Amino acid sequence: MALIAAIATTRHHYQMMDSSLHGDFLTWRHAMSQEAPHWLVWSLAIPLVYLLVDQLSRLRWTWVPTVLAHAAFAGLAIALATALHAIWFGTSFGDALFGSATASLFTYGAILGGVLAYYYSQRSVEREVELAGAKLRALRAQLRPHFMFNALNSVAMLVRGGRGPEAVEMIARVSDLLRDSLDEDDRAEVALEEEVALARRYLAIEEVRFADRLDVRVDVTEEAKAARVPRLILQPLVENAVRHGIGKRAAAGRLEITARTTGGELIVTVRDDGPGPNGRSSGVGLKNTRERLQTAYGAAARLTLEHAPAGGAVATITLPLTAT
Repeated sequence: MALIAAIATTRHHYQMMDSSLHGDFLTWRHAMSQEAPHWLVWSLAIPLVYLLVDQLSRLRWTWVPTVLAHAAFAGLAIALATALHAIWFGTSFGDALFGSATASLFTYGAILGGVLAYYYSQRSVEREVELAGAKLRALRAQLRPHFMFNALNSVAMLVRGGRGPEAVEMIARVSDLLRDSLDEDDRAEVALEEEVALARRYLAIEEVRFADRLDVRVDVTEEAKAARVPRLILQPLVENAVRHGIGKRAAAGRLEITARTTGGELIVTVRDDGPGPNGRSSGVGLKNTRERLQTAYGAAARLTLEHAPAGGAVATITLPLTAT
């Protein structure tokens, strides 16, 4: 509105010059005194128009009463603007209405168009955010049972193998893990350090099952520890590495979790020295992880699963760097 007022003032000034007038008529002060009252009044009307649009949207009226409501409000606004115009310039209401009614009507139409565009663009963004949040909550709800199923399956394998003491120890650790999994924490993002700690608790359970066959190594830089990541984003990668990497070989296996920051991005990798990534990418965990990254970050984040240079598989998550 300030820009339009400046344009109108400039137009008025040069119109006076073209009319070959003289004296005060050729000053910017005169142009501002002629144009500023009109645009000041209509600037004050903008929040009222926004409130009207918001209220009518909440009432969910059909288009006929909505148009009538806008017409009534426009009439009231134009009448008020005309009265103020008459007071400012010392003219009668009729003369002021005759001189400014058309301009006021177009001004109200421009304000209403701008407010409607802004209002519904905001509502569209809010709906997209709500849908994204709902989708993330659904994906996380789907991931948690899958997470606990894998842990309990490890307990069952120990029991079937007659390894009672190890099974008891694992049940205690699964209990701690279940407490974390059922925590009513609504945070969409946490520090990577928390995700690594959760993964370590899960791996502590698997270390009981694999005894000395599982070698876990973690290398996370200090800056990466503070980076914000979606909750439970690391867990599916770790489970995938244990199940398809370490669990597929009879000899001891190594699992490495690394994270670093570079070029405004956080890069997290989970590497194992198992048989490779063949057939892994279609699992529920990795599928959900890809969908969560897509929903939260769009094309700015990605998950890849590739052959590791020294053998095995390496899963890599790349996402925008956001510190706590």
